[in-house]
Amino acid sequence: MFIVAVTGGIASGKSTVSMIFSEKGIPVIDSDVIAREIVEPGSKAWTEIREHFGSKVFNSDSTLNRKALAEIVFNDAEKRRILNGITHPKIQKKMFWELVKCFFKGYQMVVVDVPLLFENSNHLIYIR
Repeated sequence: MFIVAVTGGIASGKSTVSMIFSEKGIPVIDSDVIAREIVEPGSKAWTEIREHFGSKVFNSDSTLNRKALAEIVFNDAEKRRILNGITHPKIQKKMFWELVKCFFKGYQMVVVDVPLLFENSNHLIYIR
C-alpha cells in the first residue's frame, strides 16, 4: 500500500489537496480529525487532560475548551510537553490502526494529512 503524506502549516492547502484525493475515492486519514476524536468526553486522553489541567479547560457540556487549553499550553512549554505527551501517542496509534484498516480493505493508496510532519520528526514512525 502506497502512503502519501500531505503536510504543511496553516493555510498551506492541505485540506484542498486531501479533498481532491478523497473525491477520487482514495481514503484520507486526517490527523486534525483524529486529534478531536481522541479528546471526546470520557476518552482516555480527555481523562488525562482533566487530571493534569483541571476542569477549567472544559466547557459546561464536558467537551474540551480548546481556547482555554491553548492559552495555558502556548504560554508554558512544560504544560505543552505534558499535553503533547498525552495526545500525540494516541493520535499516532489511531492513525496507525486506520492505515491497517485501509490495508485490509485492499486500498492501494492512502493519504495521511499531517501538519508539521517533518518539523516534529513524526515522519520517522511511517518509514521504520
